[in-house]
Amino acid sequence: MVEVELKYGEEAIYTDISDKNFLGVIASKKNPNNDYPIPNLSYENAINNPVDKSCFDKLFDRNDKISIVINDNTRITPSKEILPVLLNRLDNLGIKEENIEILIAVGSHRPVTEKEMDELLGKDIVSRFVVENHDCQADDLVDLGTTHLQTPVELNRKFVEADKRITIGDIAFHYYAGYTGGRKSILPGISSLKSIQKNHSNLIHPDAVTGNLDGNVIHVDMTQAAEKAKVDFCVSVVLDSNKEIVEIATGNIFSSFETCVKKVDELFKVYVDKPADIVLVSSGGFPKDINLYQAQKAIEQAQTIVKPGGQLVVIAACKDGIGHKVFEEWMYKYETLEELSKQVQTNFKLGGHKAYYMRKTMTKADIILVSELDSELVEDPFNMTPADSVEDALDLAFSRMGNDATVWTLPIGGETLPLITPS
Repeated sequence: MVEVELKYGEEAIYTDISDKNFLGVIASKKNPNNDYPIPNLSYENAINNPVDKSCFDKLFDRNDKISIVINDNTRITPSKEILPVLLNRLDNLGIKEENIEILIAVGSHRPVTEKEMDELLGKDIVSRFVVENHDCQADDLVDLGTTHLQTPVELNRKFVEADKRITIGDIAFHYYAGYTGGRKSILPGISSLKSIQKNHSNLIHPDAVTGNLDGNVIHVDMTQAAEKAKVDFCVSVVLDSNKEIVEIATGNIFSSFETCVKKVDELFKVYVDKPADIVLVSSGGFPKDINLYQAQKAIEQAQTIVKPGGQLVVIAACKDGIGHKVFEEWMYKYETLEELSKQVQTNFKLGGHKAYYMRKTMTKADIILVSELDSELVEDPFNMTPADSVEDALDLAFSRMGNDATVWTLPIGGETLPLITPS
């Protein structure tokens, strides 16, 4: 027997899988750089050595008005650590604090509260600088034209009219943009609701998938929007599951993004030789499984290595319930993938896309869920089978697939992207 450890909420749970069934544990690679977390001095070094060989100090004039875009609190970007280094450099160049504004790229998310701003940036920065949430429905957004997909590029006015523009973001897997970060600071980060909805309506495209940029129309669309935004400097980082920095790249928004994408692929893409009848996946514990909305990412990534007609055994506490009103409403309202596909293309709403992905996974495999959710809710509208324990869930999966069924385990499904080795 093989003992497997899985995170569930704030605790670890264990289960045994027979050697004859067990294919292995799929986990991200260890970072070869043993001296992380990277100290603030390394942010300074990264600013001094942009990947595009530009010179930070030569990009700015002491009279410039500067807009700095950061991620909101739905991301784990270490803005609180990066900003002091960046702001100190700008101060050394003689740029006054009153000429610097920090813009939170909330996209179509809710605004960050004052308390959350303090947590995100630190009270010192919030007290000294102008910090504002982007408003995707503001009436003064600037129209910069359209992309090749006819997505309107309507951006935050203060950002567009600044003399110099800086973005800060983290790079990780994203299930239809391929990866987060880089160009996403612009679209959806500081774009209009109309721009966001038009871009995201393309998520049903077959190449708009996790960890892929080749032929990914959403990525191309975002890139074209970012080109129009004319970002002067970008700080991109990659973090592991412990929120420790494993890569920093600065300079051009596109080249810094590409550098970090390579690191994400190196550490978090894992190839296996064949799919399994059963995939046992944990989101990775709190906060990755705080609700079903967050846990869905692990489900999406696990489905890549389950056989058609197989079983996904999902371990996610979901102590805060479903986590998104639109996600739940669309699961109730639209019972087929075809209905959801139509809604995504014609009436995109944030949260509804998760319903689309959930239904899409269900066309491939059954989902057995171990969680704190009410059993009736798990069954309807989510069409999953609830289980009281991982042992009960595995027993059910084996009863459906047979005693000789094969099993992959994916202990941090939200971080690791398993893929089948191309033949």
